[in-house]
Amino acid sequence: MKHPKVIVIAQNQPLDNDAHLRRKLADAEERAERQSYRFPNLDLAAIQQGVHRNILESLLFLDGRYMDLLDLMNYVKAGRQSPEITSENVTEHYSLANSVTLNGIYLDQYLRAHGYDPIIVQNYATANLPDLLEEDPLAVCISSNFIFMNDIHGMACVIKGVAPQVPVIAGGMLVKKVLNAGERFSERTLDFIAGFQGHVDAFVVEAKGEATLVKLLAALREGRDLDSVPNLAYFNGQGRMVFTPREAEESHMDQTAIAWDRVPKPYLRAILPINSSRGCFYRCRFCTYHWLFPEVHYKSMEVLREELKKVDALGCVTHVRFTDDNFTANKPRMTAVLEMMIAEGFGFTWSSFARASALRPELVRLMKASGCEFVDLGLESGSQTILDNMDKRLRKEQSLEAIRILTDHGIESRGSFIIGYPGETMDTFSETIDFINESSLPYYHPYLFYYTGNTLVHQEREALGLEGLGLAWRHDTMDSVEASRLMARMPGRIDRSFTDGQAYVEEIYKLLRGEGYSPEEIKELFRLKRTLQLSIKGTRPGERNSEAEAILLKLETLVR
Repeated sequence: MKHPKVIVIAQNQPLDNDAHLRRKLADAEERAERQSYRFPNLDLAAIQQGVHRNILESLLFLDGRYMDLLDLMNYVKAGRQSPEITSENVTEHYSLANSVTLNGIYLDQYLRAHGYDPIIVQNYATANLPDLLEEDPLAVCISSNFIFMNDIHGMACVIKGVAPQVPVIAGGMLVKKVLNAGERFSERTLDFIAGFQGHVDAFVVEAKGEATLVKLLAALREGRDLDSVPNLAYFNGQGRMVFTPREAEESHMDQTAIAWDRVPKPYLRAILPINSSRGCFYRCRFCTYHWLFPEVHYKSMEVLREELKKVDALGCVTHVRFTDDNFTANKPRMTAVLEMMIAEGFGFTWSSFARASALRPELVRLMKASGCEFVDLGLESGSQTILDNMDKRLRKEQSLEAIRILTDHGIESRGSFIIGYPGETMDTFSETIDFINESSLPYYHPYLFYYTGNTLVHQEREALGLEGLGLAWRHDTMDSVEASRLMARMPGRIDRSFTDGQAYVEEIYKLLRGEGYSPEEIKELFRLKRTLQLSIKGTRPGERNSEAEAILLKLETLVR
């Protein structure tokens, strides 16, 4: 029996980061303009534009383009010119478009188990969609876990332009966040969503969503009405968006284990993602994760062991990225996982997110012995006042100790920091700068506070004077223009810890490790990029800059 084909678009890592950045900022400004009516006392559009000016100021701008580290490496490798990266030559360049995500691999396995023949598009920018649509798929599914609503609209328009008869389904965490309000949307928001009519046939409004997706595909296959499927939003015959009843999907983590020995070879890489748990114990007031996944669920030890053994047996995997949002939170389980990995003697290294307060010398010793080489720490602030405001349940001293222990054991770390959270002042920001400089933290990533109604801090908005949307906001102690201006100054004030603007250090680090760069070489690449970025600020086009020339020469000897 022939199984119906289903195309799944897992992510959309751009081939041209400069163009993607400019388009993303333009989309955000359009959204601010569209939503400005909700804030009569706030010039939302002007604030958004001010934030974007500061964000751009924080980036490396070279030869008319904004560049992250990978762009800079490609520029140097191509003889100091930015190469045109295409779907045909992307594997010859340093690009996150070459990576894979767990959502696509998982859906491949899940759909096959339910009688479908999935075609996984690991990256939309590198796919030949017209050729794939000639396979006459039952539907095209777009995962929103790594993209934006405007991306979904653009993809759907392309799909319908080539194959108007093929249903387009969008789901994932972003869709859940955006459409969760259901029929309580304002008229203007409904007008925005109406722009998807004729392009997206159904939205899956569930944080997990795979069970709903299979029910939806069955309805399409059998020609049934969509109102029989829960957790959907779709347009009816009158052009009105209809929401079907919500049914929360149960979480069985053992059933999410990947049979890596049966994964199609085109989806395999030297670096692969693994998930061993879902959910978080904590209720940080800036975070939406507790709302999406309010309970913590784990894979059993035996299931996780077998999954890791299958990864190791592939023979091509050098590094595993645990995607758990808090891999280290449950100390007894974490200890058992590490002891199991040591006993198995796996041939790959690994990295994960970690909570600083969980890192003790005895645990970190096990982490190192089991192959850990990089940890992401959600530190959020160097000010205890801000940490307390966030209900982070973390002492600044715990963060300093965690960084020290990791460094002592030769494990690289990156700390994330939220700039502009309610209560932020020049003094608290300076505390964060001092913390990074004094801690010997190898890498950091600054996030501008993002304001959404799905967070606990939203419940305090009146007391905090908090109003706005997304990256355009103000509260009693700061607005997002000022916060983004402070954020743009961080590379100049922090000289022994490194970041890469809006790019994710941990993703670049993993990619470069997979390409054979040592941890020391990677750190030197980040250091040289920072020095180059600072050296060319204020340099006019065509003006000679001997310092920048010397840095580029050093990069040419390091990039391969």
